[in-house]
Amino acid sequence: MPLGPELCLTGRLAEGPFGLELHSGGGVWELDTRRGARQLLGREVEVCGRRAGFNELICDQIWPAGQPRPPRSKFNIELLLACSVVGYGLIAFFLGLVGRLG
Repeated sequence: MPLGPELCLTGRLAEGPFGLELHSGGGVWELDTRRGARQLLGREVEVCGRRAGFNELICDQIWPAGQPRPPRSKFNIELLLACSVVGYGLIAFFLGLVGRLG
């Protein structure tokens, strides 16, 4: 299922049967987030992320409610990994080509 547009919610962070949950406005969202979010268990938080499936939210950021949104990290690990794979493929291709010609 494709990811939806960015969604920002406020609610209480809790531990659920499948991981972290956000209890917001009578609904429960299952969160896919980093480990650092566990330090906010039991607190009111703000979450921004993308909806995936019925009630899953893939978190971009999570922070204590009432505080300004932290700046986004400029380091994108997915892009770095994709570039590495493409670079490795190009190097392997050219080395194979040189091996056949030589």
